[in-house]
Amino acid sequence: MDEWLSNLPFANFNVDAFLDLAGSDPFTAMAYLLLNGGWVIFIGVFIWMVTYGWLEWRQNLFVAGREWILLRITVPKASEFNQQTPRAVENLFANLAGAHTPVSWKERWIDGTIQMPLSLEIVSIEGQVGFYVYSLRQMRDLVEAAIYAQYPDADIDAVEDYAHAVPSKYPSDEWDLWGTEMTNVAPDPYPLKTYPEFEDKVTGEYKDPIANLLEVFSRLGSGEQAWYQIVLRPTDQKDFRQRAEKLINKLKGIKEVKKRTIMDEVLDLPMTTLTTFADVAMGTPSAPPKKNDPKEAFPRMMALSPGERGVLEAIERKAGKIGFDTKIRFLYVGKKGKLSKPKVVNTFVGAIKQTNTFNMQSLKPETKRVGVSGTLWWFKERRNNLRKRKLVMAYRKRHMTMGLNSYFLCSEELATLWHFPILSQVKAPQLRRTEAKKSEPPANIPFA
Repeated sequence: MDEWLSNLPFANFNVDAFLDLAGSDPFTAMAYLLLNGGWVIFIGVFIWMVTYGWLEWRQNLFVAGREWILLRITVPKASEFNQQTPRAVENLFANLAGAHTPVSWKERWIDGTIQMPLSLEIVSIEGQVGFYVYSLRQMRDLVEAAIYAQYPDADIDAVEDYAHAVPSKYPSDEWDLWGTEMTNVAPDPYPLKTYPEFEDKVTGEYKDPIANLLEVFSRLGSGEQAWYQIVLRPTDQKDFRQRAEKLINKLKGIKEVKKRTIMDEVLDLPMTTLTTFADVAMGTPSAPPKKNDPKEAFPRMMALSPGERGVLEAIERKAGKIGFDTKIRFLYVGKKGKLSKPKVVNTFVGAIKQTNTFNMQSLKPETKRVGVSGTLWWFKERRNNLRKRKLVMAYRKRHMTMGLNSYFLCSEELATLWHFPILSQVKAPQLRRTEAKKSEPPANIPFA
């Protein structure tokens, strides 16, 4: 037995000798660590690197083999459908959630299959405003069906990608840009202010939260472009629901019960056996394990203020809706000397801030790691140019992992942030829209 134990890694490791070597000769200390069991750590790291290196290689091959398409959706002009609130677009998002596909072990590790995202965009190119959806070509039928179901007379066309019309490397002799990603301030189970709250409870009139954004987009001049992108990844929502349930229980005052693993049971077995033996020997009946009683949360629920109760109800409402892992980007691109950041950037941030609340969720532009920032101290121009290149690359690829971490937004929140405008409220003269309603020809037309 002793001989077998002596062959185990770290069995003959002498801590004092290692510390002496580390103080005088670090290289010899590292060699000592490797020879006396440290090689196990390096093998573990090597196996991890090979495993996830393989996975990344297979996933890159899978992504490279996909074909993408950019669809431009033209807003109807004279139609009863252009007076719909964002509720119609919320239904659209619910349909797009059908793109989620569970992935088997073989599909993930052998084929490299991953859940592919799609992107919804509002773009102004020199004042011409358009709505776009970027997705896999094989998803075109799903996207068109979801849009036509809510806007039967919409016009959907496949177009060239506008994002490739500007340089990808900065500094540029002719072009410049400002860009950022929007990050969530609070944990994502907290919801944003959504479109039902933009309706006047007295008059019933709905105020479109993106009306001012479209107005400014339509006023861009020659050499100016504004790109607003929401990248979505369909999900089974399992992880989000766990986060939401944990937060809901915390607000209710329900203590979190940690799920015990097999390792916990093995480690606790000696103490459990000893306790049971002592109870039997002394004749003391063992008390049954105490279970978490939901009734204990009632006093805490009764103590909630109306505001706290409203927050709890809003979180539960969001947790019950369909949603996506989300990333939001904004780029303002233009010829040098043409950019007017206060006009466009401040309007965009202000439009997004309409959905912010101090007691729940807020979105803000990130400038510490991703966004172009004027407050950098060291190598300011070089770092901002690097950020510009990364932002353009991430935008063009509609990348889900480049930049900040994604966060969960439900269909109601997304419909507030991206929706076709109510044309009676949006007077933007250059908003792209159809001039006439399309319909099928009569069945009794004679043919020669």
